[in-house]
Amino acid sequence: MTHELLRGDRWRSLTADREKLRVYADDEWFAAGLDDAHHELGDDAARVLQQHAVLVIQPDCIAARRAERCVDLVRQEGFEPVHAIRFHFGAEQTRGIWRYQSNISTPASQQIADEVCGQGDSLLVLLRDTSRDPVLPASLRLSDLKGRSDPALRTERHLRTVLGAPTCLVVLVHTPDEPVDVVRETALLLGPRTRELYAAMANPATDDVADHLKALNAESDPHDLDLGAAWDRITSRITDEILSKVRQGSAKLDWPWFTDRLVTAGLDPRGWDALLIGSAHVEHDLAGVPRLVDRVSLDSWTGGEAVLLPRP
Repeated sequence: MTHELLRGDRWRSLTADREKLRVYADDEWFAAGLDDAHHELGDDAARVLQQHAVLVIQPDCIAARRAERCVDLVRQEGFEPVHAIRFHFGAEQTRGIWRYQSNISTPASQQIADEVCGQGDSLLVLLRDTSRDPVLPASLRLSDLKGRSDPALRTERHLRTVLGAPTCLVVLVHTPDEPVDVVRETALLLGPRTRELYAAMANPATDDVADHLKALNAESDPHDLDLGAAWDRITSRITDEILSKVRQGSAKLDWPWFTDRLVTAGLDPRGWDALLIGSAHVEHDLAGVPRLVDRVSLDSWTGGEAVLLPRP
């Protein structure tokens, strides 16, 4: 049975991609998120969702002590924090969030992503888009500002560039792309607390971001997240011709072999130095495998495939 928020053409206010909607049809988190959004926001859920974005500040951003700057940067771009919820990325969350993209990921890439996101708690920050005369939903505008995971595909304007996200997997922040992704991903990350998020959309709660970040900083050890420095620290303890070739870029890193070498040398295979090197040098993608859901384009919203609802 079609959910009330998707009936007729109403789905076009949540996504520009009907194929994505088809793929999500059997997704338990998407179904739960639709129920939560409708329960708290009623038939106006799509309009409210379009005005809000979600910024996930990950453990790598906390360790690098760049989270406060991240919040300042999105504020400067017209995104006002209205609520924050602390949570932990378990393996179910990391695999679930990127379920429709990570089908092309190698086992090593998935393992490193699990470790990066699981290093500590993350902070989900609800943002209201305060820009005048928007042409995109808030979530897509923020996703465009965030930049791609691959550093080679980012420009100087992107949030991940400004924050210094060093590799394809140590990317500091995550944002759902479209309102439909906000619905699915917040349900997956927050579970029963998702309704708290929707309630804050309707009636903004206290902006408690600074308090959360202060606590998270106090609970985590700082790290420079400098790939070159990580290599120097590791190779000061391990001398190996294979590692030299990997560092020079003439060979890919065998992740199980590398973690075994670290353990033998008395080094932490789950520490930031190991994860930085792994995230930069393992093979990330399986050859010839298409993503189940591809990245949404800005043109699909501005070109009329989706419907941007007028703000009250």
